[in-house]
Amino acid sequence: MRFFEGLKVVDLTQVWIGPMMTRILNDLGANVIKIERTDTPDQVRSGFLAGNNPSGEFWNNRSQYFAARNAGKRAMQLDLRSEQGREILMQLLEDADVLAENFTPGAVRRMGLGYDDLKERFPSLVYISMSGYGQFGPIAHRKAVGMSMEPASGAVAVTGYPREDPLKTGQTWVDHYAGLHACAAVITALIYRQRSGRGQYVDISMQEATIPTVGRHLADYLLNGRVKVGGDGNRRPGMVRGAYPCEGDDNYVAVSARDEAQWIALCGVLGHDEWSEDPRFASADARWANHDALDELISAWTSERSKFEVAELLQAAGVAAGAVLQAPEVLADPQLAARGFWDQLELTGWGEVPVQRYFSPHIDGESYGAKGRAPHLGEHTDELLRELGASDEEIAELRESGAVVGHPVALDNDFARDAITMRLDPYIELGSVLRVDDDFRERVARGAG
Repeated sequence: MRFFEGLKVVDLTQVWIGPMMTRILNDLGANVIKIERTDTPDQVRSGFLAGNNPSGEFWNNRSQYFAARNAGKRAMQLDLRSEQGREILMQLLEDADVLAENFTPGAVRRMGLGYDDLKERFPSLVYISMSGYGQFGPIAHRKAVGMSMEPASGAVAVTGYPREDPLKTGQTWVDHYAGLHACAAVITALIYRQRSGRGQYVDISMQEATIPTVGRHLADYLLNGRVKVGGDGNRRPGMVRGAYPCEGDDNYVAVSARDEAQWIALCGVLGHDEWSEDPRFASADARWANHDALDELISAWTSERSKFEVAELLQAAGVAAGAVLQAPEVLADPQLAARGFWDQLELTGWGEVPVQRYFSPHIDGESYGAKGRAPHLGEHTDELLRELGASDEEIAELRESGAVVGHPVALDNDFARDAITMRLDPYIELGSVLRVDDDFRERVARGAG
């Protein structure tokens, strides 16, 4: 049994923070109904398409990006700008427990779908809004994407390398972090409703959710008046820490010797016990002052070995170390396979693919993966309308009016044109694409399969 069986969630969200939150609820048993617009569906349907190819009638059902965040949900296309579309939403909410949205603040209110518009009709509804800066405040109206939210959290100012420009991280982690806050907040509101019978309004600010990640820099200013500009890269005062090259192209191992005992153990593994007494490295301050020289010595040893061998040797000696995994290695990681982390789900025109879980804990020996593949665009529109009591004739009339849609988006609109084949040339020129594996499907099947 899944914990939230019997819970109904109406999901107006798109992209990441909202779909991730509602997928977790879905994996835990909730009945999640994803509502997409009739003109432009969830924009991540156009990203990371199977075969890197946006052609074909069902191209908008072939995004692994979309599949990962929406697995197991039911989907409906609804025009919320129309009176008929809004009335269908009202019918869906009659027995709903949660309504989730992540529009720019003010958008749902302009459609007459804000919390104040609905709370009298649905007093037990838990309504959650997720936005960049929350629903009130002087900049609440601003649009939010990962590139704007990481700086707003303070993280970009302290990421990167000394004396270099601030640097965005390699992944948009703000959505993920704030999405977990949103999930916890919804569960909290549901517990309150269970006790009081009353619904709640939940207001999630991505900025607020992520500021704790820079807590030590805030504390440093509060207590010492120091303003941090630029990151320390892989280094940290008092530690021997870095990412060191290993055998093969672009292979690295991350090492972190946090104290004197681990430093001595590191010297032993490298076969240089004498380094612990070398005046250049005999204290934490000395090692920090001579970090460049120390990095060269460590790199000379690691570069002759595989990153997995180095990690095993150091871990056996009590030094924290781990191979820097690339995407194929994450998919083939035996630890993840042993814990059943991947769900094998159908992707249109591609077959089964491994899809990551957003809720990975094992609870009393049980884990909770996706209930099924991600929904096709508008796949359950008719099914949901029939559950509301609509006849075939009424469904046909709703389609004719444009209030609902249940077919793939035509390839001649602006949204479809954005779903172009990703050009690899710029990434190769930057050096951020190491290689393109022609046999990647076989590699994935051997690994995560």
